Amino acid sequence: MSLIDLHTHTRHGSVCGYMWSDELVERAKSIGLDGVCITEHDSFWSSERIRRLAEKHEFPVIGGAEITSDCGDVLVFGLDKLPLNVSSIREIRKRVDDAGGVMIAAHPFRGLAASAGIREITTALVDRLVESPLVQHVHELEVLNGASGAWERRLARAVAGRTGRIGTGGSDAHGIMMVGACYTRFENEISSEETLVQALRDGRFTAADNLVYRQPLAKQPVTDRTESRM
Repeated sequence: MSLIDLHTHTRHGSVCGYMWSDELVERAKSIGLDGVCITEHDSFWSSERIRRLAEKHEFPVIGGAEITSDCGDVLVFGLDKLPLNVSSIREIRKRVDDAGGVMIAAHPFRGLAASAGIREITTALVDRLVESPLVQHVHELEVLNGASGAWERRLARAVAGRTGRIGTGGSDAHGIMMVGACYTRFENEISSEETLVQALRDGRFTAADNLVYRQPLAKQPVTDRTESRM
């Protein structure tokens, strides 16, 4: 079994991130995670940088990205690059499929309640969202997101359940205190991007949360800021 945080951001690749990669990995280790995915906004770490970070800490680190599509944000694994002018959800899915990767809707339906004035989760609402381009083009939905409220989580679970998807978990951490707030529990050992993608495709996982709140904040190491170059 492996506990993996599928959704994190650092100062190295996300302007909204405020933790260094060393802080991220050390925090993940200290709270009992078995690996962590770095999913910067619209940018990918090189496989060499991922390898160096993993070897430095002797801990599984997996690369991915959070891509801004025309239908919402999606986490992608199995790709190493994507042209900046590609935003179509259909085109992103095609490129992910061509690479044998996986695409997950990140924090789906965020802001829907506020923007549309929706307060109830009805059958009609779930049916409408099931047919949306975002849900139709992803492999999975992130049903537990560390920055999402209870209403959004319930709605994501309802839509995932209606489509037969399992649902993933990720902290969406931008700082060390949120690492592990939500994560995904895999049946198999996850040690690389390849094993992660295969496990996601096989459906051998469940979403989980609250790991971070059971652990104290450990003393963080001095950060190696030379890693700041992409």
